[in-house]
Amino acid sequence: MSTGSPAYDKAELKGVFATFDKNGDGFITKQELRESFKNIRIFMTEKEVEEMVVKVDANGDGLVDFEEFCILCKATGVRDQGGDDEREGQVAGQDGGEGDLKEAFDVFDKDKDGLISVEELGLMLCSLGLKEGGRVEDCEEMIRKVDMDGDGMVNFDEFKKMMMRGGGKLVSVF
Repeated sequence: MSTGSPAYDKAELKGVFATFDKNGDGFITKQELRESFKNIRIFMTEKEVEEMVVKVDANGDGLVDFEEFCILCKATGVRDQGGDDEREGQVAGQDGGEGDLKEAFDVFDKDKDGLISVEELGLMLCSLGLKEGGRVEDCEEMIRKVDMDGDGMVNFDEFKKMMMRGGGKLVSVF
């Protein structure tokens, strides 16, 4: 647990934000949010997406900007694990998006063991207000779809394959 430093690593959050913001305009639309979840087989109604956006849409524009996204992450407990301040100055996308993917992966990998477990996936989905997070069988099914080595967890390579679609474009967040 870090003390004294900012509770949230802005560089990490920028990377995660970029995975939701498909067109790179600096805002996450309801459609982008819904499509991100659909890509990982979480089907949300328009009403569910609307409710999620309303929770964090401080300025009422119907979009989630970076600052509002940070509020969402703060509310869901995405914490800075410390030691990554040197990334602050790096230019996003320098590594073809793999850094953004690693940052998104790290948000799910709460215990930092290099694997996303059923429990970690469930906690993150619940923190986003998604009912699938509360059902172990749903989380197990999501993991099974991308678990190439059969260990019941998602490692970074499996996460990367799931997240990348045609032309190397980042398409969703787990």
